[in-house]
Formats: sequence, C-alpha cells, structure tokens
Amino acid sequence: MSVNKSNLVKNIFFVVGIVVILIMIHSIGFDAIYQNLRETGWWFAAIIGVWVFVYLINALSFHAIIRDGSEEAGRISFWRTLKLVISGYAINYTTPVGILGGEPYRILELKPALGAKKATSAVLLYAMMHFVSHLILWLLAVPLLVLTVPSVSKPVAIVLWGVLGGSVLLIIWSFRVYKTGLIKRAISIGKRIPFLKKRILKIQAEKHEQIEELDGLISHLYNNRRQAFFFSLCMETLSRLVGCLEVFFMIYPVGYAVTYIQCVIIVAFASLFANILFFSPMQLGTREGGYAIALKILAIPSGLGIYVSLCTRIRELFWIMVGILIMKYKSLK
Repeated sequence: MSVNKSNLVKNIFFVVGIVVILIMIHSIGFDAIYQNLRETGWWFAAIIGVWVFVYLINALSFHAIIRDGSEEAGRISFWRTLKLVISGYAINYTTPVGILGGEPYRILELKPALGAKKATSAVLLYAMMHFVSHLILWLLAVPLLVLTVPSVSKPVAIVLWGVLGGSVLLIIWSFRVYKTGLIKRAISIGKRIPFLKKRILKIQAEKHEQIEELDGLISHLYNNRRQAFFFSLCMETLSRLVGCLEVFFMIYPVGYAVTYIQCVIIVAFASLFANILFFSPMQLGTREGGYAIALKILAIPSGLGIYVSLCTRIRELFWIMVGILIMKYKSLK
C-alpha cells in the first residue's frame, strides 16, 4: 500500500472516530454526563487513572511480541507501541464489529518499520493474546462466582458450566494455533463455507508461499520465544485484572460496599455478554444488560448497572478522544 493510500485509510479512521465521539456525546447527553461526573466526583480521576496502568501493561504485552531481536524491531520504541495500543483500542470502540477496526490501523503503522508480513503477524498475535486473556478472565470468574454465591439457580449454573467448558476448549484451540499458525486454520474453516469455498481455494493456491511464511512468523513466538510468549500473555491477563478496579471506583462513591472479587465477576460477565453480541456498534445495550445480570446474580441492586455502564461510557469517551488525537500526532508533528 502506498504512503498516500495509507494516510487516506488513517484519515478515514480519524474522521470516523470524531463522528463516533459526537454520536456518543449526543446519545449519552450533556446533562447525563454532567450529573454522572458530579455524583462520582473526584473518583472519576481514579477511574480514568486505572486505564493509564491498563494501557501501559497492554503495551508491555504488545511490545514483547514486536521486539523479536531483529534490527527493524529494535527501532520500535515502547512509547510508539503505547500509542498504537491506545489509538487502536479507540478505533475498536468506534467500529461496528468491535475487534476489527484497530488491527488494520496497527498493521499500517508498523508496516514501514517491520514490513507487511511481520507487522501482520505481530498484530494478529497480540489480538490473539487479547482474546485468550478474555477466556482466562471468564475461566477465573466461574469459581469466584461459585465461592461468592454458593447457591446459584439452575439456569445460572448451566451458563457457568457452558462458560467454563467453552473457555477451556477455546484456550486449547488457541494454543494449537500458536503452535502451527493462524492462516491455514482460518482457510480450512473458510473452505467449509459454500459461497466462500472457491475464492478461498484460489487464494490458497496463489498465495501458498506467503501463507506458509506468515504462519511461520505467527508460530515462531510460541515455538522459539516461549519466555516472551508467556510474558505477553501474563501482561495481557494482568491488564484485565487491573481494569476490574474501575468498577470498585464507580460503585464505592454511591455508598455501596463491593469487594474486588465481585468487581472481577461483574467485569467478566459484562464482557462475556458484550462479546456474545459483538456485532453491536460500541456495544450499545449489550454491556448494560451484562452489568445488570452480573449485579443481580451477586444480589447487588441491578439499577446500579445503568450507573456503572454510564461511567464506563464516559471513561471510554475520554480515552477514545485521547486515542484519536494521538493517532494524528505523528503527521501533525
């Protein structure tokens, strides 16, 4: 992709981000934002501040993947990685399929330094780390919920077993992908879809060498850089656990006692609900439902779910604005 086309794509992301920020402000409402800030008070500084640490830990995870010891990777500074993390997630928040917007942007940003294949493999690996850390969080939430609420209803128990079993199976599948690569596995799945089969077979025949090379780059991290692999995964999981602190800082100011374990459960099941309905733009409605369900299971007034969700929206709005602004920083400079 030429420099002009690359800049065009980045400018489109920038414009879409600005539009979504305006839509979010309009949908939330200035009065609701002001009232929420007033009710939460200075605790909002803690809510925003938690995500400084979350993004720093995310950047450590991504940076461990990028820095493979090569000369070109050595040119990528930690602060540049942090910029890509924040701005990439800002784009993800603004796209209808919430996990697909930031990845192409990160590839475009890394491509000049690393080359197309290495940039793509690094971004795909980090996206997988992010995905697996979700699974680990859900895996932790189930025993924590059982310990916190010993007598759960039968429908909730069925959901818990489903989450537990599904998470274990997906983690096993993810580690197989780490060992052998992602592209060939994606192609084998795509070939089973009737209207895609012919096109995928054609791509596989034409791009066989490139596919082998890209899968080799993806599997290289687990097979040859095991320490960096587990460091990246641990950092990404840690960022999830640190992020759960924001729920404590949201609920504590309104006078309701909540434990950190309960916060982990609330975040885990809210994110589970939101990811099941991943196609919802900006997770509109899905997260509110997730918070309400998690709070009800924990015998916490479910009405707090709307308040917590609104706090989360305002926090997201802040970091989307930061991410969109720093996305343009390099070109403006």
